[in-house]
Amino acid sequence: MKLNAKEVHLNGAALCRGIAIGTPFFFTVIEDVLPEFSLSKQEIEQEVLRYARAVNFCKKDIEKLQVQLEKEGILEGAAILEAHLQIMQDPLITTEIEKEIRRTQKNSEYVFQTAIKKYEKKFNAIRDPLFRERFKDIQDLSRRILGYLRNSVRIILTEVPPGSVIFAHELTTSDVAGACPDNIVAFITETGGETSHAAIVAKAKGIPFVSNIKVDALDPSKIQRVVVDGRTGGVILNPTPATEAHYLDLQKKLSFYFSALQKAASLAAETIDGYRVVLSANIDTPDELSISKKYGASGVGLLRSEYALLTREGLPNEETQLALYLQVVNQMQDKHVVIRTFDVGGDKLLVNFPQDNEAQTFLGCRAIRFLLKEREIFKTQLRAILRSNIHGNVRVLFPMISALSELEEAKVIMNEVTEELHEQGIEIPYSIPIGCMIEVPSAAIIADLLAQQCDFLSIGTNDLVQYSMAVDRGNQHLHGMYAQTDPSVIRLIKLIATEANHYGIPVSVCGEVAADPRFTPLLLGLGIHELSVSSRHIPMIKHAIRSTSIVAASLLAEKVLSLSTAQEIMELLMKEYQKSAPSDCFYNC
Repeated sequence: MKLNAKEVHLNGAALCRGIAIGTPFFFTVIEDVLPEFSLSKQEIEQEVLRYARAVNFCKKDIEKLQVQLEKEGILEGAAILEAHLQIMQDPLITTEIEKEIRRTQKNSEYVFQTAIKKYEKKFNAIRDPLFRERFKDIQDLSRRILGYLRNSVRIILTEVPPGSVIFAHELTTSDVAGACPDNIVAFITETGGETSHAAIVAKAKGIPFVSNIKVDALDPSKIQRVVVDGRTGGVILNPTPATEAHYLDLQKKLSFYFSALQKAASLAAETIDGYRVVLSANIDTPDELSISKKYGASGVGLLRSEYALLTREGLPNEETQLALYLQVVNQMQDKHVVIRTFDVGGDKLLVNFPQDNEAQTFLGCRAIRFLLKEREIFKTQLRAILRSNIHGNVRVLFPMISALSELEEAKVIMNEVTEELHEQGIEIPYSIPIGCMIEVPSAAIIADLLAQQCDFLSIGTNDLVQYSMAVDRGNQHLHGMYAQTDPSVIRLIKLIATEANHYGIPVSVCGEVAADPRFTPLLLGLGIHELSVSSRHIPMIKHAIRSTSIVAASLLAEKVLSLSTAQEIMELLMKEYQKSAPSDCFYNC
């Protein structure tokens, strides 16, 4: 593609919302031609030591980035880097390479790169995008290790000039983790999906991100300025003064809007006509509670307990888990805390437990299936959860229930653990509210049966959309088919809400749909009484609740249920949201 200085508009996929204006910086990975040479017997052990040093330097880099993310409060990104550190303890990176250096009597660079290429062929043969994403993590580490071996660590994103818009074919997790928002205003890549590790970290940093742009076809010498619209996926090269002025004004409006939302965050989550909504926070660790409490969260609607697994000493024991849960419970005091049992498998890697490839697929031994199979792990966690219920405000949530038999079996194990604790003289309440996540169509269809066996239901829309539409949400090529507004998904949510309300139990939504204010009136109209979102989304969702009435929401739901396509539904939601929240230029675009 040849470009001149004229304004050029490109359209990509929006991964992280926001507006950015800056100068282009093309970030490339130069693949060195690595030498291959033989070693004498006297040089072998020195070569093994040289390789070990490179691995250790790489490990220190990742640890520094991890500490940086923790200081920034980006705990999900820190957890991803923890998995990187676990990978570095794998024999693939350590002993196997050292053995191969000794066996072949070849230099480290050649042996290491040869091993990585072999693994690349294996990973590319697996269709599951999850495994391709994991191989990106391995590539990320391998490039850093090779850089130390070659004494040529590539430029990192902390070194780019202020106000840079990064153009790259692809970005790794550590690339984005090292990015300073003061210097980097946006990312533009050719590849990458919304659930890629790089996108997750970019979202947490609040850096606009657009993918599916043909970066390799651009001529850097002909691009002076760039506007990135992370709301729509739009990229404007060489914007005119009028265009740039328009987006500068839009940035100011967004800043003012967010400031106003935060000031009103302490108000009640109540509709115009007085309908109270339970608005809770999704959290990973106790560190996130200060923000949720600041914004007036009703409680913790989802504690993702997988964070407890991110320890380098192996699977966490009962006391370790109990200490983590008590940190949350004690801070919330009389407010509810919903602890989801381990949801591992699929896109959630259990780094301290050996699993085969089948166990880690979306349709394999995931979540409750894994826990029912590995009962000691399940019982240890249940003991810790039950013991944490000192204020009587803890609820337990079973993930990925697909059949009534799974729920019944989980409850039997829960009862066994309760009896064992009582026999040991440990005082705990005899009963604790039990809920199950509705994330697959089979569970939605039997919502009436599940509702009779549960104290509450929680709808995980991310997986519900994925399984209903048979579309992997991490596959960028199917980005347009992952439709949260598809009539099938809306009708499933309605079915679940109707059955929960019929049997008098609460039902919440805790997926991405709950965090999108355009969906808020629809969810209320469908009969959803509770929403649970990341803490940073609470002000925006609270504003959406306070901008509608339950009467209007019910009428909107009726209209939506009469429509035939995802596009029609999305257009209606956008139109109605513009009416109720005209000042929101973050979603009204």
